[in-house]
Amino acid sequence: MLFLILSIFLNAYLGLAFVIFKRFHIDLFQAIVFNYLTCVITGSMVLGQFPIHATTPAEPWFKWAILMGALFISVFNLIAFSSIKAGVTITQTANKLSLVIPFIFSWIYFQESVGMLKIAGIVLAMFAVVFVSFRKQNNDASAWQMKDLGLPFILFLSSGIIDTLTTFVQQSYLQTDAKSNAYLIGGFLVAATLGSVVLLIQYLQGKRQFHVKHLSAGIILGIPNYFSIYCLVKALQWPGMSSSAVIPINNIGVLFVVSLVGIFIFKEKLIPMNYWGLFVSLLAILLIILGD
Repeated sequence: MLFLILSIFLNAYLGLAFVIFKRFHIDLFQAIVFNYLTCVITGSMVLGQFPIHATTPAEPWFKWAILMGALFISVFNLIAFSSIKAGVTITQTANKLSLVIPFIFSWIYFQESVGMLKIAGIVLAMFAVVFVSFRKQNNDASAWQMKDLGLPFILFLSSGIIDTLTTFVQQSYLQTDAKSNAYLIGGFLVAATLGSVVLLIQYLQGKRQFHVKHLSAGIILGIPNYFSIYCLVKALQWPGMSSSAVIPINNIGVLFVVSLVGIFIFKEKLIPMNYWGLFVSLLAILLIILGD
């Protein structure tokens, strides 16, 4: 349970970090690339060595690490692009609603027990995501738009695939901490490599310029980012809770913590529906735990 709580707070920190970066005019793409490089270094230090060797491609988890790394960098850019085209509200909602995908996967593939309490908790969690994310425009019209919903739908699927992939690989191949670290470092290395290639091309083309603040932001982001996923993997290894409960609780927990920080730190003004969403999210977490 401790690792799940740590994962929730670390993931919440990552979301809030992007808000702060925007205020300091941090180039998010550069920060995210340097973040992945930092993740590789951090993971190697935790493990005591760089775990990728000539024999690593023969490991059964390696192909999944490649896919994970490609998804990491792709989904990040998709979130940024979708936020511009479809709006932050719809993008955030699509990202968090993806919790239903790993839930269904764990239920069908791993044949995990799913009772009425857990199902009710998942349904409430989905309502909570919508309620917490809902915003009104200044003219009091709904902020929801029906255009450009293709991008959020792709994000919904992609985010769900990442969570599902994490669950599948952890339960199928990562029986030791050494393997877990090697898998994570492999995924981050792929993301860092792909991002670095794109970033280098943009440097040469003059589309982006290096600044130490972007590197610093990447380091500030990268260390907790590594441990956020490490803690999630450790939470999935805990025998006291099934994966069909861990991922939904993690997602809704992150949204709950971010909302509270927004209220008390950033002084965000919420509408009544948002407060109902916070209450429903707590109820959803309780039902999922009781039903697990």
